[in-house]
Amino acid sequence: MLTFLHGFLGVQEDWNEVTKEFDEPMRFLTLPGHKDKSLNFEEFEDEIGSGVTLVGYSMGGRIAMHYALKYPNRVSKLILLSANPGESGEERLAKDESWAQLLETDGIDLFLKKWYAQPLFKTLKIDRSKQGHHAENLAKILRKVSPARLPNLWNRLDEFSCPVMFLFGENDIKYRSIGTKLQDNFEVKWIPKSGHAVHIENPKACSKYIMEAL
Repeated sequence: MLTFLHGFLGVQEDWNEVTKEFDEPMRFLTLPGHKDKSLNFEEFEDEIGSGVTLVGYSMGGRIAMHYALKYPNRVSKLILLSANPGESGEERLAKDESWAQLLETDGIDLFLKKWYAQPLFKTLKIDRSKQGHHAENLAKILRKVSPARLPNLWNRLDEFSCPVMFLFGENDIKYRSIGTKLQDNFEVKWIPKSGHAVHIENPKACSKYIMEAL
């Protein structure tokens, strides 16, 4: 089953343009802590299930990587968009904690303005103000699956038992470096005319590479 995991602040509908010409069975899951979804990861793992090809963007891709390593017999393929295998250090932890605190103290509207003002999203045009997320739950999930909070996977890249493809935006400065390093282990494709949110900024190219991977 082709199963899609959106990113932090995302929704299932983010995949609409990517998948509009697909003709195979698909599921679009809501990440824990988004909308009214429980923060229980055991329930979420049960929902993902087995016999899946996982397509995950950013936070969704990070979760997909950890799931595939935890349950290697459940995943047949991984297709990861703008996904980070991990970061180490107190600086990243402190940065994510400051974002979580901003959600709790100032609410989601101000948070969204500051979050999407980051250089990572300078080419993205999107309005997340009416997505139905709750600030308190977003803060919790941000703390739980921060790239610096989850186990770092850079030293475990050779443990994936399924084919893995990474997609990165050619204008995503930070993730160009990550993608270049990953080319030693995996197939990496660069999405033209795109920053971090490749599936929204250039859904046609993402669709092409996903279909090729399938």
